[in-house]
Amino acid sequence: MTLEVLPARWTREPFRGVPGLFVVITLALVLGCAPLPDAAQFQPGLSRVQLLERFGPPAHRKSFHKTGEGIWGPSENFWPKVPLGSTVEIWTYPVRGGTVELYFVDGSERAQGAEFSPEGAVYEGGPT
Repeated sequence: MTLEVLPARWTREPFRGVPGLFVVITLALVLGCAPLPDAAQFQPGLSRVQLLERFGPPAHRKSFHKTGEGIWGPSENFWPKVPLGSTVEIWTYPVRGGTVELYFVDGSERAQGAEFSPEGAVYEGGPT
């Protein structure tokens, strides 16, 4: 029985792209698993532009008109400050431990309110 030793180029050739592939996979995992921001980073007074630059687009956007006094949810504290008939736009961002809602009233450029909702919280009812 004779053992044949392959030239070095044959033994390394299949692994030539592995280091580059490792770097690409590692970067994808690191960037894809970026930590969520802290709720304290979202404050009333931040402009739409500042929010987009710092945190990107919101996970959800919704708008409605305030037609009544009662509401359930993270906006309970902010809701009484909104005049009846106003249009309210809500931007929702995921944060550590839950979500933050930012409130823009009547097309305001800056968030006029920000409220935190803990993960798993269930609210009954809806905007009125």
